[in-house]
Amino acid sequence: MTKKKKLIISLIFVLLVVAICVACVLVYSLQQPPKVLSLTDEGLPTENMNLVAHRGFSAVAPENSAAAFREAGENGFFAAECDIQLSKDNVWVVNHNLDIKSMTNGEGKIWDMTYEEISKYFVDGGHNAEKYPNQKLITLEEYLAICNEYKIIPQIEVKEGNYECLDKILTALDKYDGMRETAIIISFDTAILEKIRNYDKDVELWYLTHEINEKVIRLATVNDYAIAFNCKKYDAEMLKKAQDKNIKLASWTVDSPKIYKELYDLGVRNFTTNRLTK
Repeated sequence: MTKKKKLIISLIFVLLVVAICVACVLVYSLQQPPKVLSLTDEGLPTENMNLVAHRGFSAVAPENSAAAFREAGENGFFAAECDIQLSKDNVWVVNHNLDIKSMTNGEGKIWDMTYEEISKYFVDGGHNAEKYPNQKLITLEEYLAICNEYKIIPQIEVKEGNYECLDKILTALDKYDGMRETAIIISFDTAILEKIRNYDKDVELWYLTHEINEKVIRLATVNDYAIAFNCKKYDAEMLKKAQDKNIKLASWTVDSPKIYKELYDLGVRNFTTNRLTK
């Protein structure tokens, strides 16, 4: 073997080792809960600001779990956001993904399973799952009961493609005095928002979008939607145009104090976050 070939083999070996080390670091960092940051401690303004706990306080407890929503209540969040999917037997189940395998020790698509089948499995995904044993995927009704207990606003994201039983969401809210009037229902799917608006012309609806543009502003204006946009894709000019039309603005998912300050200075007051607190 020539010296040149030996050198090439050595370089390839070194690069492989470096790649493996980088991959290990990335995997480790992804498994670690985000550090909770206090806006007050960071010296950032909080006047008239509303913090929404993304899938509950997901930096400290598994996302969309009862524990995460209770942590949101304990830590004084304005609202707790959840995701809902409809089961085979028409139960609204709180989970971000259609398949339960990312959050539980089970597997299967929610719309192919009854809630009884889903509830056989335990939550083993998300941050600090080991600290909150025996958690199961909860129903919309269980989530609302926690919101009511802690007097925090329910913010319900209806996942795309769930077009049936939307009236049951409003019925569930009606179990608690005044909750329908304060609740926020959000979705990327305009067909879902339109159906809910047909059931209730006054319920607060937020249209989720990655970017704000003229089309989004027209949609929000015509349908009386707030706009919730991706914090990493904001355009100051478009924010101003939306504000000039008195459209309520919210941003997701704001975990960076720097981005928080930028958006706050531009007049945004509603922030969905995994880890920021007052």
